Amino acid sequence: MRLSLNVRRALTVRRSVVSVASRRLRSGLFHSGGCCSLAWLALSAWLLASPASAAPRIASLDWTLAETLIALDAPPVALAQVDDYESWVGLEAPPGATDIGLRTQPNLELLSELDPDAIVISPMFANLAPRLSSIAEVKQLAMYSGEGTFWSQSLALTRQLGELVDRENAAEALIEETEAYIADIAARLPEDTRPLLLLQFMDERHVRLFGEHSLYQAVIERMGLTNAWQGTTNAWGFSLIGIEQLVNYPEARIVVVEPYIAGVREALANSGLWRHLGSVQRDDVVTLPPVWSFGALPSARRFATLLGDALSSTTSDTSASNTHTPDTSAPGTSTSDTHAPDTHALDTSVSDTSALGTSEQATTPDQVQGNTDARR
Repeated sequence: MRLSLNVRRALTVRRSVVSVASRRLRSGLFHSGGCCSLAWLALSAWLLASPASAAPRIASLDWTLAETLIALDAPPVALAQVDDYESWVGLEAPPGATDIGLRTQPNLELLSELDPDAIVISPMFANLAPRLSSIAEVKQLAMYSGEGTFWSQSLALTRQLGELVDRENAAEALIEETEAYIADIAARLPEDTRPLLLLQFMDERHVRLFGEHSLYQAVIERMGLTNAWQGTTNAWGFSLIGIEQLVNYPEARIVVVEPYIAGVREALANSGLWRHLGSVQRDDVVTLPPVWSFGALPSARRFATLLGDALSSTTSDTSASNTHTPDTSAPGTSTSDTHAPDTHALDTSVSDTSALGTSEQATTPDQVQGNTDARR
């Protein structure tokens, strides 16, 4: 039977204790105190018989895996790009997590010193597996594989991680609580909510427009809402388009998910095209704080919370809304232009500028997660 990481780790510790006790008994170190001998033997027997309780020490290069581990109360001891995790995911990193550098170029020496029990990665970092495996067991878990819906994949991922860290019950609880929580938000939404356009700016002229396969789409479907964008998307659930195409959806309400790239806010303030959009003219654009668009259940819950709060507001000027110059200084984020996330730190190596303004889709997570070259 396959043992989970923390069971194997605990058994290793326990066997070490038993081995020490046995050596001491054989060498006569307990000759002066029979009670001590009995105490050591009793401790050894308890260690071998008792179940493991401490979660294994996991290092994560992937933010989706990291947020799920945190939700399972098994936070990673090491995480790549901690500051960018907080800026793009919108959640605080575990206080004790060590920043191990870039996701595509982690600090292997530091990682080795941390001595994790396992390193979790997604397929986009598979090329690192041979080097990482010299430090610890490498577990590759996929999300946004193009197989199945977002929801089915996120449930599978949650259960896989729950098994990995012996938190199976916590995984099932996370699934049930997330589904019930979103259903509760849906029940409180206004019935006359307009169809939505869910987007994230790549520069002042181009956006990721989210649809089928995306986290955002999956959440609004569970909330009983409609996505105005029915166009083709990639496996990550978005299309990269020019904002001029948004003119074709005058009745839709625009939902912008931060963070903004430096300079975009000023550019939109002076953009006649942006000001011409129906949602902008109605003053009902919603701007949400960062939510990891390539996340799993924790990000789905966060998105439902923020969107539900905004749409349930009785005023057009929602707590997260601004029409002509969206407010990028939402509490708890660092998304003003002067503190925009360091997009160079987002491990981008693909420079497909031909995709901009066309229907061509970025097909690699490098492009998906902030290609600064492509935004030029």
